[in-house]
Amino acid sequence: MGRTTVTVYGGSEGEIGGNQILLSCDGGEILLDFGYNFSKWRRYFSFPLSRPRSVDEYFQVGLLPADLRDPETGLVRKTITDVFITHPHGDHWRSLFALPPTGEGGPIVHVGEAAKRILDVRAGRLRGFESVSHLEYRTFRTGRPRKIRAGDFEVTPFHVDHSTPGSYAMIVSTPDGVVVYTGDFRLHGSYSGRIDRQFWDEVYDLYGGVDILVCEGTNVGGCVSPHSEADVQAISARLVRRCEGLVIVNTSPADADRLRTFHRISSEVGRKLVATKYFMEMLQALEACEGLDVPRPSRGEVVGLEEEFEEVSKRPSEYILLTAFYKWREIADLRPPPGSMFILSSSEPFEEEAEIEFERLMNWLRFFGVQVFNIHSSGHVMPHDLRRVIETLRPRVVIPVHTAHPDAYMRYVSDITSRMGIEFVRPVRGRPYELR
Repeated sequence: MGRTTVTVYGGSEGEIGGNQILLSCDGGEILLDFGYNFSKWRRYFSFPLSRPRSVDEYFQVGLLPADLRDPETGLVRKTITDVFITHPHGDHWRSLFALPPTGEGGPIVHVGEAAKRILDVRAGRLRGFESVSHLEYRTFRTGRPRKIRAGDFEVTPFHVDHSTPGSYAMIVSTPDGVVVYTGDFRLHGSYSGRIDRQFWDEVYDLYGGVDILVCEGTNVGGCVSPHSEADVQAISARLVRRCEGLVIVNTSPADADRLRTFHRISSEVGRKLVATKYFMEMLQALEACEGLDVPRPSRGEVVGLEEEFEEVSKRPSEYILLTAFYKWREIADLRPPPGSMFILSSSEPFEEEAEIEFERLMNWLRFFGVQVFNIHSSGHVMPHDLRRVIETLRPRVVIPVHTAHPDAYMRYVSDITSRMGIEFVRPVRGRPYELR
């Protein structure tokens, strides 16, 4: 029997996002995440005028790995039987369109229950060849089922804290050892404070240890805000109480922690929570998810801006508006009065096109005299917590992904890897690493 291999395609060589990780053995092949890198996408395409026209263009520019392509169908090869999506951020699933239909030899896609609801809202906007509706999806929760068989692989999804619900690490038992893929995770979010078991506890219970740890490192080597979700709530509430105009909050529609935070603030200060159309679609999808406790449209805990627009315009000091993606049109139409504030409570733009959109928004905010505050808690593991995870798991090998600074990552944990005899492997795109 040939040895099991781990091959990192996307999320390597200084890329944040676009994770594509292939596990192969004689008993089959599976993918852990299948997204694409948005920064790389914008090097070749733009929205909406210069969108890609076919799957072929994605392969052509390297957004999809050429050596996974079936020359006959032009899609991803049919030897991949299963795909496991760690969470519903697009850079981890948006390449699913390139897979052949499940009924024609394509894979089954496994995704968390809450993540599937979010994915459905986001994927519902995709058209043409980028649609992902041709695939069969099977959902899971931690412990339901505990282990998922995929050929010779046995995959155990285990919940992690991230800036979206339905996020999981994947514990994979292979014929040659155990691979743990963290996906995107953190230990400083409000969810971490409510759970008494982490994925490393599950690893030790099931297998006693790990051979390869494929671990994100988004915050390593960068300038990191140390704020927790509790910090975001305390600072934001203090500012909102002093605001004499409209409060506008830019955040992710699927960040359950942040949605709860501003719902609590709205209740504390006596302001009504309103949201743009896309926010309302997401909240309606998440409302039925067990344990999420997001603001519920069905109970009037948040209302749509379209139906409340006139009232918000007349009495802006009575409202908090949730918006996203640096949208400026709703804000310009509302004409926020002096004394209004804009709270940027999501990741700052780090791509050229997003920076242009953000600067356009900033111009409108300056035009109306709206002050901007940046109050955010990262969805990714803090560097000091990353060290703790590696020390706790004691893997034989660490493979960094989802990091702009793999060399800094290597140096940051070099004392731990040296002391514990851990091999640090900086992945080369498309080069298989053999379990041994």
